[in-house]
Amino acid sequence: MLHFGFRVIIFFLAYCKCVLLSAAEQNFPEFSWHGLADFRYQYSAAQTGWAEGGLGKFRFGGEASRVRVNEVALVLQARWWEWSGTVIAKYAHDQKLPIDLTEAFLQYRPVSTTACRFNAKLGMFFPPISLENTGTAWSSPYTLSSSAINSWVGEELRTFGAELHLNYNFDTHDRLDVFAAGFLNNDTVGTLLSWKGWSLHDYEATLHDKLSLPQGIGIKSNFPFQANETIPFIEVDQHFGFYTGVTLDSQEMGKFRLLYYDNMANPQAIKEGQYGWHTRFWSLGSKHELPYEITMIAQGMVGSTGMGKLKEGKRSVDVDFWSASALLSKSIDIHRFSVRFDYFVTDQNDSLPLDNNNETGYAWTFNYNFTLAQHHQFNFEVNYIDSDRPARLSQNQAAHQEELLWQFAYRIFY
Repeated sequence: MLHFGFRVIIFFLAYCKCVLLSAAEQNFPEFSWHGLADFRYQYSAAQTGWAEGGLGKFRFGGEASRVRVNEVALVLQARWWEWSGTVIAKYAHDQKLPIDLTEAFLQYRPVSTTACRFNAKLGMFFPPISLENTGTAWSSPYTLSSSAINSWVGEELRTFGAELHLNYNFDTHDRLDVFAAGFLNNDTVGTLLSWKGWSLHDYEATLHDKLSLPQGIGIKSNFPFQANETIPFIEVDQHFGFYTGVTLDSQEMGKFRLLYYDNMANPQAIKEGQYGWHTRFWSLGSKHELPYEITMIAQGMVGSTGMGKLKEGKRSVDVDFWSASALLSKSIDIHRFSVRFDYFVTDQNDSLPLDNNNETGYAWTFNYNFTLAQHHQFNFEVNYIDSDRPARLSQNQAAHQEELLWQFAYRIFY
């Protein structure tokens, strides 16, 4: 499998080189590219991972060690006048297609000589929720595994539509950004969060992905038309969803972002074995520079999701959820030390008591990385998760589990 991964990488990079040379010969304006290759050693002492049909909190579990090509991503960008185009393609371990897209969008940024300006984005892209995943191809400069909130964003959330920003720049160099978006193709968001719960990982679903659902917890018996896999980016009911929010970026106070999201899905619609899930939530994030050049990033999310017919005022699946995290990071020359705490909850309110989607848990993440010559980064990370999910009893496991993951990564930025 590892050798196959290397062959895919070589083919992928060779193909991209041909595309770039062809574009250069045609004088394609301001064409650029960059990316990353991530090679990973992992040792886990955990339950079967969610990607394997289990209810473990990591993508892959068991008591095992693994060496793999974790991910290879390529970011292609073209700029002409006030327009720009971005395509992000990647190979990742156990991805449904060997090479697929995570983002592809056009952006319009007109030049403005006033304090008020606007820009727009059209295509497939991440909603502006994460303040941690700001690196190449939505990676994080702080940790290998994303927070519980951002792990879920990577699994199920993507904007297929248009996003508009209105900015106002104050004389103090502070900036206020009000934004809104309309989208399709995100009707199943909430499926994984309800049936497997929160997770910690660094996998972002791709355009054609199909993700495994937990086995043996009564999904098929309660919902016989549900497929064995969830398709995160599919349109079920032809209803537009939306989100809107505001970002304040202040030199003195830091960065704050508030967002409200509602996919407006019909919870009784079904298409190709995929149910519509009506999901809405509030997201709040902040980033501050503390004394001693310590960066703090805090995030919180609270919302609900549901699907199926109403019975006595309750849907077949009706789940409230919330999560919060706080990260501290300190950079010293080429070294960076980061620690993050996550807390997460799902509360079941539905009319199917045998389908237990309750969960509580917390997680600690410790990461040390250092970067050589700006292109070679080495990461060492430990993830510890303590969680209680009664649905594990259906898989003949204890509801309460403590899980541990050790990771060493070598990343090349090119």
